[in-house]
Amino acid sequence: MVEPKEKTVVAVFDFDGTISYADSLLPFLRHVAGFFGFWLGMFLLAPPLSLYAFGAMANWQAKEKFMGKFLRRKKVDTLEDAAADFVKRILPALINPLAMERVKWHQGQGHRMLLLSASPELYLRHWASENGFEKVLGTRLEEDDGGLTGKIDGRNCHGEEKLIRLRKELGDLGQYEIYSYGDSRADKVLLNNSDHGAYRSFEADSKLGYRVRGLFLFIRALL
Repeated sequence: MVEPKEKTVVAVFDFDGTISYADSLLPFLRHVAGFFGFWLGMFLLAPPLSLYAFGAMANWQAKEKFMGKFLRRKKVDTLEDAAADFVKRILPALINPLAMERVKWHQGQGHRMLLLSASPELYLRHWASENGFEKVLGTRLEEDDGGLTGKIDGRNCHGEEKLIRLRKELGDLGQYEIYSYGDSRADKVLLNNSDHGAYRSFEADSKLGYRVRGLFLFIRALL
């Protein structure tokens, strides 16, 4: 009798709010723009982004507002340098050590590791390569003549798009044993299509305490 072939195990991690305590995009934009440039930009963005806060603007549209304000016409080479510096100096303070324990457990088991995030691949590639991930599937930013246009290239890697991107990368998901980790309602479609879906599994203390800590670290990264 032929033994059934053992499935390859793949661990798929969301980043913001899962591996990190809080959002990483705004701290990255703050790093690129500097203190005064960032807060002036945020002031100018307040009217349109209030629409997003009240549900009148889609996630991808809000993201393009930020990209257009802070990254449009920036040279890719310059941003790659800024991304590497951000990952080295700023991002470590936002990383949840409990999440990293799970990352290291999967690595110790020899599992394939994928980072699947709505945040830009631009800086997540640097973090992933330093932390043993095989690949980043994230939001891609449109380039033109060596610079960014401020637009998203393709679709925002959010919600249903995460599952689409994962299937495009792996093919038939049924041939794998998949562990997935996420923290938002938008991640539920991914978690529900995994063998082992973990929702907000790295909140060690009370939910309130966890969120207060995340907010504190997020604000500190913007100052």
